[in-house]
Amino acid sequence: MPHERPENPDPTEDLHPALRAAGWPQSVSRVPGVTVRDAKAEDHAAIAHLTVTSYIDGGHIDPEDEYIVNLQDVATRARQARVLVGEVEASTLAEPPSHPGEPDAGPAAPSAAGTVVAGSVVLTLPGMPMSETAREGEFEFRMLAVDPRVQRRGVARALVRAAIDRAEQLEGIDAIVLTTMVTMAGAHRLYESEGFVRVPERDWRLSDIGQAPTSGEDPLYWVYRRSV
Repeated sequence: MPHERPENPDPTEDLHPALRAAGWPQSVSRVPGVTVRDAKAEDHAAIAHLTVTSYIDGGHIDPEDEYIVNLQDVATRARQARVLVGEVEASTLAEPPSHPGEPDAGPAAPSAAGTVVAGSVVLTLPGMPMSETAREGEFEFRMLAVDPRVQRRGVARALVRAAIDRAEQLEGIDAIVLTTMVTMAGAHRLYESEGFVRVPERDWRLSDIGQAPTSGEDPLYWVYRRSV
């Protein structure tokens, strides 16, 4: 008879061995008030909501941009990469903003512990589907996003530090890299404060990798790198 997959298969089983659940250390936040952990399927709606909201609120993307579909598709990136979330106490959140193009599900309800998903980040390696700029020996993180209601409260820093910690534990990895939009000045300051340095010679455009821009423009993306 055909091989039957277990009822609750490891969602990371198709990932690069270094990103699979087996042997993956428990994430420990180095920012008080923020808990960092692996994303679960029940977190996907909240991740999609906060990601779209943060990109629109920050003025980084138009509410009608086709790329919003990608930002909402958490299930696909959870199959192709490792997704972490940052949780905070629900009491720290204000009323959620509303924008065209946001997922209908809205943000997650508080858990039994009274916490909510307030940020997320995607971790990947060279050659994997979600990788954009990582080269051999480099770890990459993408789509760092924080709910606008809790920005500047350490959620992004906790997620960045969790990515750095993981990169430092991986054999054969000597640097961590990321791509950022030119408009994300606040994020640039965060990266630089955590030891990242911009690498202008590695900046790129979608046309450089054979992709058509979704907005009709072809903006420049900056690359930052940090040795580990």
